[in-house]
Amino acid sequence: MVWWAWIILGIACIAIEIHFTHDFSLCCVGVSAFIVGAIAAFTTRLPDFSQWLGFGALSVAVLLLVRKPLLGRFQPHRGRDADFNYLVGELATPDGDLPANGAGRAELRGSTWTARNGAASDLHKGQRCRVEKVEGLTLWLKAE
Repeated sequence: MVWWAWIILGIACIAIEIHFTHDFSLCCVGVSAFIVGAIAAFTTRLPDFSQWLGFGALSVAVLLLVRKPLLGRFQPHRGRDADFNYLVGELATPDGDLPANGAGRAELRGSTWTARNGAASDLHKGQRCRVEKVEGLTLWLKAE
């Protein structure tokens, strides 16, 4: 494979990482693609199979050696609730009436969740609500 194709692959992996995953896995793969691209640019006629073999080995090595320290450095205070923070701002609908500061069930993305009413007013069955925070597996809802 030509050297510039590895560079494009590296840029694509890092761009996807920045926009979607945020866990440094694709960033490590992108760095490996950059390294293979640099090696391919400065060596003559390196066989494709050796480039792919090197890319695979480098990807695994960079993932094992670099990813965990990067996660610890840039995401040091990830609590147990941090895995579901992406749900904040999503739309959910209660399965039944939720009294003010009461608990019940709500549907979000096709799944049923435990929900709490974070507002001072009642939420009604089927009403569109926004997720304002997530605690464990409990959604805190507020009327839209």
